[in-house]
Parts: sequence; C-alpha cells; structure tokens
Amino acid sequence: MMADTIYTPLLYGGFLSIVALALAEKLVPVIPSYALLVFLGMTHASDTKGFISTVAASALGSMLGTLVWYGVGRLAGRNLIEVWIDKGGRYVFLPLARYRALAELYERHTFWITLTAQTIPTVRIFLAMPAGMLGLNLRLFIPASMLGIVIWNTSLIGIGAMVGNSRYDPLYSGLLVVAAILCFEAAIWHSMRYRRRRPA
Repeated sequence: MMADTIYTPLLYGGFLSIVALALAEKLVPVIPSYALLVFLGMTHASDTKGFISTVAASALGSMLGTLVWYGVGRLAGRNLIEVWIDKGGRYVFLPLARYRALAELYERHTFWITLTAQTIPTVRIFLAMPAGMLGLNLRLFIPASMLGIVIWNTSLIGIGAMVGNSRYDPLYSGLLVVAAILCFEAAIWHSMRYRRRRPA
C-alpha cells in the first residue's frame, strides 16, 4: 500500500517524475522494470518528443540508481562480499571458488559484461554492487551501464508506445506484454537452475 501511495502520483508526472520512478525502481524494485517501462511508454511516449523525453528521463534515473549501488559496493569493499559468498553462496548455487572465477572474468571483461547485464531482469539491478566491491574502472563501467540501460529502456518504452497507439485495449495488451516477459524471465531462471543442478 505504501508503494502504491508513492508510485501513483509519479506515474502521471513529467520528466523529473520519470527520473524519480526509474531511480526508485533501481533502489527499491517493487514494480518490475519491464512493467514500469512498458506503462511509461503507453502513457508518455505517444509521439517522438514524448518518446525521446521518456527514454532520456528513465535512463538518467536508472543510471543514478546504478551509481548508488556501485557506491554501496565500494564502501562495503571486496572482503565483505567474499564473506557473504563463503557463508551463503551455496544457497544460490555460488560457491566461493566459482564466485572468484566469475569476479576475475568480470574484471577482464568489464565493459561487455556490464552492458549485457543491464539488459537482463533482476541482474541489471544488483550487479552494480559487486562491481563497486571489486572496484571496477568507472571509465568502463559508466558508459557500459548507460548503453545497456538505453537499450533496455528504449526497447520496453517502444513496446509500450506501440501498445498505447494500437487499436487494441491498451491495458489488456500491456498486461499481455508484461506477462510474456515475465514468463520468458521465469523460463531462463529455471533453465539456469537446471543446468547448475545437472551432474557433469
């Protein structure tokens, strides 16, 4: 109920409201990004100017949220994440040895992993914190994050704009789009769990 009270006035606001929504989605992901961005596309991107403004505002908010998570990770430091992984990594199929291998891979391929991660639901929210803990180069992290964010936001806002401008019921069509994305995300998650559990 508290989330509804906070989000509802912002959903129908202007540029700064969209920035605030995108920032909130990164920090407190009560509403999935794909649902939020599709809705913003339906309500704010009916023409070219609105589309560009919505993409720009949402990208700015998302980038600010990403930098907040990076800063939290930077303050926490590399040692803390290793303690967390050592104690609880087995519950998420991430033993310490695998984490260290992944961290080394991330350090070698910061730009491309960061860019790709920004187009993957859930991962796009939290990857910035381990990036901060690892102290990854901001000159690579920031442009990669922004590019990935723009790709993700533009795609979903574009879908929302098409739904909003179509002759079909916007609410029903929007719900179908969000449901399809949710099913796709669930399928990927279950596939990853199956592969991790399957014996070599």
